Amino acid sequence: MTVVEPAGFATRSGKNPDPLNNGHVAEPNPSYDGLRRRLAGLMGQQPAGDPAAAAQALLKIVDSDNPPLRILFGQGFYPMLQQVYADRLKTWADWRDLSVEAHGKLDQETADPRSELS
Repeated sequence: MTVVEPAGFATRSGKNPDPLNNGHVAEPNPSYDGLRRRLAGLMGQQPAGDPAAAAQALLKIVDSDNPPLRILFGQGFYPMLQQVYADRLKTWADWRDLSVEAHGKLDQETADPRSELS
């Protein structure tokens, strides 16, 4: 199984679709207005992908001897995700001491679930 994580594709009149205005949303929840504005701003910055090219790429995955578990389809994802994961790694490194401290120190008998079976 491969999880395809697509960007916007020109599936509606050749335009990059707005996922928040797709006819499937009943009443917009005002709690998400900020997210809607940010996503709308991002949509205009990325060119729409060609669905036919995505279909051909998908067939290459199907024919692959070693398909990926996950793949990004489209432009713009990779640099953004590089930054997201770099930020996460830095946070985890900055807080590593506390992370190790949170593990605690149990004695071996208490820590080993097999000891309850004896």
